[in-house]
Amino acid sequence: MNEDVVRVIEEQEANLRFKDLDLAVITRVCDEAVSILERLKAPCYIRAAVNGTVVYARCLNGASLNNQEWARRKAALCERYWISSLHVVHNMTAGGKTLESCGMSASDYGFSGGSFPILLPSGICVGSVTVSGLKGEEDHQVVATAMAHVLGLQIPSVVPYFEL
Repeated sequence: MNEDVVRVIEEQEANLRFKDLDLAVITRVCDEAVSILERLKAPCYIRAAVNGTVVYARCLNGASLNNQEWARRKAALCERYWISSLHVVHNMTAGGKTLESCGMSASDYGFSGGSFPILLPSGICVGSVTVSGLKGEEDHQVVATAMAHVLGLQIPSVVPYFEL
């Protein structure tokens, strides 16, 4: 486990919280992520879900049903633990755990970064925004960067080499 990466993820999760949240805000976050992905010419799928309902979904050029399925599974992992899927992966890996050892199936949960919780100031998770198509850390950072932009915040990156 890379403790520096976990520290950055924890800082992101502590700061990227929405006190004024509605579907228009979630759409702005997703549209910002799409803008980033289009600049990168990334073949990705993006989705946002609130209380189990998909409220935004978009498939960019080159993305496939496989990306959509990975996004669903990564979102399930994020929403189960109320932290980013990348954070869960780091925690489980550090503890020597697998999805199966924690009572989860790989067909239901995606063991990869890319899903970020939609958090209220209290830390309550009401859903997630998920990107699938790049490396897990990069998917994660696209979502975190999009959220930060909508919130008007500057945040550290888990992938400093990745220019967004």
